[in-house]
Amino acid sequence: PPLTRKILEFYDQQEDIGVHPFLAPDGGGKPKANNHRGRRKKSDAVEDVEDEDDTGTNTGPYGPCSTKTVVKFISRACFDQTKGAELLRKLAREETYSALVVEEYILLASAHAVLLYTQQSLGATFSPGCLFLTVNAGGNNKMVIDRSTLLHLELLVNSKTGKAKNSLIGTMDKTKTTVGSRLLRSNIIAPPTEVDTINARLDLVDAFLRDGDFFYEVFEHLKNLPDMDKMVSSIALVPRNPATTRQNQNRNAAVRMASKAISALVCIKSCLTAMPAFSQLLKKQLLAEGDPVTGSDQASVQTSRNSLLVGLGGQSTRSDVSAKPFQLLRAIFCIMNDPALIEVRSAISNAFTASTEFSRNPHAMRHQECFALKAEDGMLKVVRKSFLDNVDDIYRKADEYAEVNGLTVAVKYTSSRGYFLAIPEEHVSELPGLFIHVSKAGKFVHCTTEEIMSLNIRAQTNVHDLLESTFARTQEILAIAREHYDSL
Repeated sequence: PPLTRKILEFYDQQEDIGVHPFLAPDGGGKPKANNHRGRRKKSDAVEDVEDEDDTGTNTGPYGPCSTKTVVKFISRACFDQTKGAELLRKLAREETYSALVVEEYILLASAHAVLLYTQQSLGATFSPGCLFLTVNAGGNNKMVIDRSTLLHLELLVNSKTGKAKNSLIGTMDKTKTTVGSRLLRSNIIAPPTEVDTINARLDLVDAFLRDGDFFYEVFEHLKNLPDMDKMVSSIALVPRNPATTRQNQNRNAAVRMASKAISALVCIKSCLTAMPAFSQLLKKQLLAEGDPVTGSDQASVQTSRNSLLVGLGGQSTRSDVSAKPFQLLRAIFCIMNDPALIEVRSAISNAFTASTEFSRNPHAMRHQECFALKAEDGMLKVVRKSFLDNVDDIYRKADEYAEVNGLTVAVKYTSSRGYFLAIPEEHVSELPGLFIHVSKAGKFVHCTTEEIMSLNIRAQTNVHDLLESTFARTQEILAIAREHYDSL
């Protein structure tokens, strides 16, 4: 199914996937060569097929997609209905798990295969109660729009180019956060039909229309929020075996998990730091509207959480929750003042430096990974100094190349390539032979040298050493965050 294919494509990390016993072909899970078009990549565990149609253009569930679609073929042994029911019962949140799901054999078997493959690829398991399970088969307070209607009404892509521009969502999406953009998209695909949900949203729209200053102030606060979906998803990942993950043979898994953990904790710190000012703005607006501000005790928080579920189009776990004036605004305010968030923020603040904050710049986030945690031992300080020295040497070398060769040389960084050089394309004909791995990127030429490559490798090694040494501390803080998963 398209959803399964997208999930497998998203979590495809071929450099980390080896031959896993549960993925080994058992005769029925491996397709024959003449059953599929495209070139098959080498893998004894999972087969990749680049599937293209006769025109050479791939088509996704809502129109043309990327030119290369990776399809994973998993052993039939992974499609286990019984194990799927057990795994979903463990991972799904209690209020979203339905006993009717157990009757769906295909759903349970497919869910088990996808979740098992995802956990194996990531080298981690999902924490209990981290999945919201929704079976969208009509009803459930949402309208179901089929694929053909989505295409004809141009809700997600326009029919002429297959892109979001000039479609409904391309015209409407002026959201300030990535999580808001995803929520808007899900509401367009499956609009809510619950009257309480619609009224709660209309009340909030009325509050914005009556007070333009409040509207723009909220916009400014939203700009400071990181991608909270990725933040929470990183919290849900638990290393398979913390005692052995730090061994040499699993060093890459430990580094990857430590990197995700630090990024998640930095996002949480930035988000919780922005909450008090945002909360005061909402409190001021509620008082201006003549609405009494409720407390932040556990009962109020639970009531607000149910109200928020209604406002987001979900099903409340309580039958006594009904739409009230400013219900959604009050619910957001109360959840921001949840006492559990103070405990999480305190745990992060005790371990992280005060200057640590979220950034969408990959280079800045790389420095956050290295310097976010407070240095408690001398070895950590030594490795950090070595990293800074290597980075300084890279910039010093770039200045030397610019001075000796009369070029404009800039240092760039990406998470995949590391540090490299960028030179304006008009100097391509003048490039000396010492510049290697030359590739054009817009108006610039990206390249490197043997010295830059060596320094880049040293810097990356320093980062890996730092992440390994902070692995245990980040997992301790994440354990506290997982205890308050609902609040986050």
